Amino acid sequence: MTNVRTNHVHSVVTAACGPSRILNALKANATRQLREAGQWTRAGSPWADRGSKRYLWTESHLMKAIEYVELDQGDRFPVFDEVG
Repeated sequence: MTNVRTNHVHSVVTAACGPSRILNALKANATRQLREAGQWTRAGSPWADRGSKRYLWTESHLMKAIEYVELDQGDRFPVFDEVG
């Protein structure tokens, strides 16, 4: 699940590797596509050096994250404190 906004992107991803690897791959692929489309011509990256990498331990966490990415993206970010 991905929601592309005017100044940021949110994604919910299930993967068999660590979140840093996923975040780096998403940024690299998006940058390549932006460059190929002529939408990013600068030498540097269009992305912030950081990015949120949260583990979603339960089905409830997953549903809250998807709901946030699809519908909210306001000031409130879901809390995923408990490990399931």
